[in-house]
Amino acid sequence: MGITIENNKIKLMNEYILREFDISSGPVSTAYKIRPHGLSRGDAWIPVFSFEPWLPFEAAVTVNGIDYEAGPHKQTKDWDREGAFDVTRVEQGKGVYGDVLKLYCRGRNDQVPGLELMIEYEIADRLPLLSKSVRVSNISGEAIVVDNVCVDIARLFEGKLELAVFSDYYWDIRRDDPYYFSFTRFEFPEKIGMELKPGESFETFKCYEAVTSGDRDEASIILHRIYKELAPWIAKPLIKHIVNSCTAYEELLEVADRASEDGIEAVELFVGQLFTNTGDYIPRPDLFPNGWEDMKRMVDYYHAKNIAVLPYCSTTIAWPDSEVFIQHADWQYLGPEGIRYNPWGLGNMCYQSPWGEYIEGKLLHLLDDIGFDGLGLDGPYHRLPCLADDHKHPNSHCVEYMNWLWEKSFFGEITKRNKIITVPQEMQSMFLGAHQRPGGYREEDQNAMGGMPLVVTTRAYTFDSRYKDPACATWTSCNLEEYHGHSIEPSETNPATYDHAFGGVFGYGHCGALYGKHLYYGDVTRAIFRKWVAFFKKYRRTLAGEMVHLARPNGFEPDAVMHVSPNAEIPAVLVVFNPVDEEKQIALELPLKYAGFTGGSLVNIERVGSIQLDSRGHGIVRLNLQPFEILTLAVESDRPTASA
Repeated sequence: MGITIENNKIKLMNEYILREFDISSGPVSTAYKIRPHGLSRGDAWIPVFSFEPWLPFEAAVTVNGIDYEAGPHKQTKDWDREGAFDVTRVEQGKGVYGDVLKLYCRGRNDQVPGLELMIEYEIADRLPLLSKSVRVSNISGEAIVVDNVCVDIARLFEGKLELAVFSDYYWDIRRDDPYYFSFTRFEFPEKIGMELKPGESFETFKCYEAVTSGDRDEASIILHRIYKELAPWIAKPLIKHIVNSCTAYEELLEVADRASEDGIEAVELFVGQLFTNTGDYIPRPDLFPNGWEDMKRMVDYYHAKNIAVLPYCSTTIAWPDSEVFIQHADWQYLGPEGIRYNPWGLGNMCYQSPWGEYIEGKLLHLLDDIGFDGLGLDGPYHRLPCLADDHKHPNSHCVEYMNWLWEKSFFGEITKRNKIITVPQEMQSMFLGAHQRPGGYREEDQNAMGGMPLVVTTRAYTFDSRYKDPACATWTSCNLEEYHGHSIEPSETNPATYDHAFGGVFGYGHCGALYGKHLYYGDVTRAIFRKWVAFFKKYRRTLAGEMVHLARPNGFEPDAVMHVSPNAEIPAVLVVFNPVDEEKQIALELPLKYAGFTGGSLVNIERVGSIQLDSRGHGIVRLNLQPFEILTLAVESDRPTASA
């Protein structure tokens, strides 16, 4: 296992992945096979390609519209292209997750641009994962503009192959190869136009190739466990309250007092609560008459209560009434025909203008000098174009890549400080350092409905989104006050809606976000609130595991999910919702193998009793639910009690 090198033959192998290379005449994969379920399948391997003698190439760089491939010098079959690079050096080492192979490639002749490609592979020791990236260096004496870099190529068989390819780049890296029919390239989705002066280099995104499963739930479980290895910071979410309606300094301190009493672990002081505007980041004088001194005193007060506190802020938004916007309108993105962008919808400031340095300094000041525990970011980079010729991007093509690099660097600075990042950015942001992102709810729904219809609709979309990323890496929405015109309509006289709203947060493994100055409104809602906080804290390790989808919410029948975490004290928790005012029954098949139970095991389900699993590790449970009831049932091994 790991990496073996014998002359010009190289093998990368773990329990799930086998990839072999011949580097004698250009780098080429002569075999690429996967083994879903690892050794459970015995010695049966599935080929990623079979009829061809090798993959078309290992990497490719595009310059002036021409692809230069690091591949075999001479192709066979219907392909008449020739590889443009020789392997000049091979290095082997150890990475974070497993063995690392580096292939250094230079052009075979003078027709190839003066670039060196360093192709890096890491084969994980324990995970069903191979990662790959390319560093491009200019070794010539003149500037070279790189249009694109293809990091790898594979045949995915229209999704039939149990191989998931993802990256830490925000946007889809997959593109059908126009020449090598039925192969998929993994490259930047748009031309990047990166200009390299002599001696300069840049690195691509990380391309991750993971062996998964043809079963949708099993595939998501495998991937989510990989994500938590790649981004361990996502696995420790804090119960979070969001407030922006305090009108006095004392009220801000009272929020900390109540949070401490109620079991809240983090508070985000939302838009407009702390600063005169988004952009200048000047403390509101009505709340903080002594400016930063008062704000730091407030942060210290939260810390004395063991509450993490985050400010609402943005890396890309400057309000039109902010001084930085007024003085530096040229720091904005400049779109086609001179268009500027709405700061409330998209973010309007370009990192490659002096804004990038300005906002990094402002936000790191909040962390380093004022002591905030993280940043509640809004308006991240949403792929806006910029045609400004006085920003750092040398052309309009490289804006997207350079802005991704800026966020990668900035998020890295925050992660090094062990601070929290929450951000409405693409899922891949977790690999750069983001702790949480939106978990599938839609603000469009909040604009159109409230009460139980909003609660069930939100739960349904959250259910769907948990195939994509784990609950611990996301938040869902529970608006106790109006947001976009509606709320969950909390009420002491209609506790069912309140119960289902909080169940859709904590029962789905989310830690928030709970929006509104007050979290409950009397004895009834307070009891429900405390029930769900206690539930989340009791089963925190299980909820930070993976979610199995059992029955999708539709608003008129019971719906259900199951959380699994084989290493937790409670390896599984079942959560079942009855969304209507009448008794309901439901039978559920529980794939408890994902919780670590083996076929034939006896398990004990809270309030149900002992059941025996079939040979696959699955069991059937039948439940009766009272009107609007939510059942939370722990699942444990049914161990015999030792005799006295």
